[in-house]
Amino acid sequence: MGTKDFNALDLFICRWRSGIVRRALRPGATLLDFGCGHQALFLQSVAPALTRGIGLDYDASPARPAANLEIQQFHFTDRFAFADGTFDHVSILAVLEHIPLDQVDVLFREFHRILRPGGSVLLTTPTPASRPLLEFLAFRLKIISGPEIADHKHYWNRADIQALAARDGFTLETYQTFQVGLNSFAVLRRLPVT
Repeated sequence: MGTKDFNALDLFICRWRSGIVRRALRPGATLLDFGCGHQALFLQSVAPALTRGIGLDYDASPARPAANLEIQQFHFTDRFAFADGTFDHVSILAVLEHIPLDQVDVLFREFHRILRPGGSVLLTTPTPASRPLLEFLAFRLKIISGPEIADHKHYWNRADIQALAARDGFTLETYQTFQVGLNSFAVLRRLPVT
């Protein structure tokens, strides 16, 4: 899934989400944008603030939209082809809810491995409160992407994200909701390897 099926409302929500996440990026950082979408909208919007940015998505076409950006077509199974400690940040925006639950910990352990000490995962995901509204907008009114909403595997709350962080070597540093509680933004800070 991705931005191919987005309409004007989907894009508005995407830009709102991007604005919140952008504030958590360290200037001059290296960033892996996991699930960047075929257009890599977030990655391209933050390119001027990055030293290097890589976007990964199974639906992306390989590209170099800027000198410091690279888009790669990639389908995660169990490992990234990056060295330990490659990135300052990993962003996973409106993607976590699409990942099968049995793959989430494998993915986050890999995020931990490829992040530098003190690095962070920046994530957004719809809250459980959003499910009825999203399904109504997608399936009844058909004003947001139906296939995107149908692909949701789980709606994550704060406790779920806190437990995920604890299991996979992170501390939940920031958790806030936005869009009247329908979406959440979290910063998971990488803990040292023990």
